[in-house]
Amino acid sequence: MAAQELIMEHLAQIFNEMEASLNGMSGSPLHQFQKSAFSTLREIDFPGRKHEDWKYTPVQKILTPNYKLAGNVTNKTLPAIPNLDSYVIPINNGRVNMELALPSLSESGVKWYSLAEAYQLPEWKEAFQNQMPQLAPDTNRAFDFLNLSFNTNGLFIDIPKGLRLKKPLEIRITHHDDAVSFSHPLLFIRCGQESEVTVIERYEHLDPSLPATPEGLINSLLLFNIKAGARVNHVKWQNLPLQQNLVYKLAATQERDSYFKTFAFDVGGQVVRNNVEVDMLESNTYTSLQAGYMASGKQSMDHQTRIHHLVHHCESHEHYKGIIDDQASGAFNGKVNVHPDAQKTNAYQQNDTLVLSPYAVMNSKPQLEIFADDVKCSHGATIGQLDEKALFYLRSRGITTEQATHILKAAFLATILNEVPDEAIRHYITTNMSIDI
Repeated sequence: MAAQELIMEHLAQIFNEMEASLNGMSGSPLHQFQKSAFSTLREIDFPGRKHEDWKYTPVQKILTPNYKLAGNVTNKTLPAIPNLDSYVIPINNGRVNMELALPSLSESGVKWYSLAEAYQLPEWKEAFQNQMPQLAPDTNRAFDFLNLSFNTNGLFIDIPKGLRLKKPLEIRITHHDDAVSFSHPLLFIRCGQESEVTVIERYEHLDPSLPATPEGLINSLLLFNIKAGARVNHVKWQNLPLQQNLVYKLAATQERDSYFKTFAFDVGGQVVRNNVEVDMLESNTYTSLQAGYMASGKQSMDHQTRIHHLVHHCESHEHYKGIIDDQASGAFNGKVNVHPDAQKTNAYQQNDTLVLSPYAVMNSKPQLEIFADDVKCSHGATIGQLDEKALFYLRSRGITTEQATHILKAAFLATILNEVPDEAIRHYITTNMSIDI
């Protein structure tokens, strides 16, 4: 308790400093919402090892540094991905850089609003009011409340009905500060009926030529509201410096006949926690969650997924593959809830892991909770080492052990990477994960 109290005391000090800097805006409806979120955060403890869903994430390690709120940065953004033509939205230290985003977004046909503007819009309320935590104390949502309390520049992106974007929305998220600091990117994306969009999130170092930053935390929250008949492809790529930690939350709601496919690729960061929650609200929806990740050194990567089949005739597929080496640790806890009214559900879940070191640790727990009797559901997990026969075969053909290991690692993750719909981002991720052949 003492550690929790010290953390909350420090956060209260940071919140008061942030509030004092608002001047005349401290009475705005948005800030009142932030105050309510922070009040709820103070009522609950951050999760620890005794919380089942957080037992493999070193939360105390994430929260121990005395963070300050990350300051403003210059008008820099990540370099473009070769051969990728996209609408760019840079977010540096939790702040949307509208000067760089506006020229790109103005030609896209999408509507965008700062959260201060969006908070009063009926479109935002209709899409996201029910997705918000509603100030109900819940330890599992502690980092959500942390984000809602401290985000400095949230963004609402509204994709109109029937709009089919020919280029992806590319969200470039960076964190760079001279002090130990945290930032809280917050994005709401409403995908109108029959719309179609690809969203790419990139978490990378702002500029490798800049001096290394002290320890930092990115606590990111992305919410999708996917209307009837909309099609959404989403790719998250993360290659942060090792002194930075990432707590990431993706939450989506789907209406009838909608399609949602998301990919997550992680290779950087010290402690990485990925949370994905999907609510299938209406029938004939399709959801696919896929991920490939590599952890080495003393990295910790934890993936937690929740898919709620709430109604009949919905389909979900889930496949997570990881490679754990050295003294790194990994975790996967996937839960598919099939509710009583969700007859004719088709749900598949699989987690596969290569553990390459006797000191590496992987914890896997795929779960099904089924309360309907006319369903088709399966789940499984495999944890193993590289195939010795395959290694021997490659070496017998004159390939070195190092090259053979590289080929097998690349082949292991290829089943996920080959599904990425955009060739440019697929090649970029493959190259930067060092598994191109």
